[in-house]
Amino acid sequence: MKNLRSLFFILVLGITICVHAANCLAQTEKPEAVVKSLYRDFGWEMKTNNISKKTLVDQPLPVLQRYFTPRLSTLIQKDRKYEENTKELGHLDFVLLCGSQDPDGITNIRMNGNPGKSIVTVMYDQNGEKDVMKIEYITQKTKSGWRISDVHYRSRKSNTFPEQGLDVRLLYLLSQPY
Repeated sequence: MKNLRSLFFILVLGITICVHAANCLAQTEKPEAVVKSLYRDFGWEMKTNNISKKTLVDQPLPVLQRYFTPRLSTLIQKDRKYEENTKELGHLDFVLLCGSQDPDGITNIRMNGNPGKSIVTVMYDQNGEKDVMKIEYITQKTKSGWRISDVHYRSRKSNTFPEQGLDVRLLYLLSQPY
């Protein structure tokens, strides 16, 4: 009986330590971890037109919610449903990870997370021009970890973006009527 009580105590202590360790790991996760995961899992969209894979915006809600807040995930899915139902273009007529309809020639992708800040910046070069696009991922701490709550795309005037440049927020764009 004494051995059984000792074994029970060791088991409870072990479970307590494991739960505490898991909580500590979750608390030390940085905002850029979710952005790195997004590029790791869907960066192929910027390199190939592989139509055999589902693109980021075509993922089911549970997959979108691994990266985005529930609000942004729902708006992305709403945009896809609009396209499916109407056969017209929705607001997302570009590759989310690069803010461009034409990701050819993208090189030198750089990610910068500022300590203590919830904004993760991604910049890239395109067709030999430096710093063509600056993408700011606004992240938010949720009970599931860091999630992207908005994306701010900014391009400078270049051969890729010959107009005055792009300056748009994803949350605003997806909140507009069709």
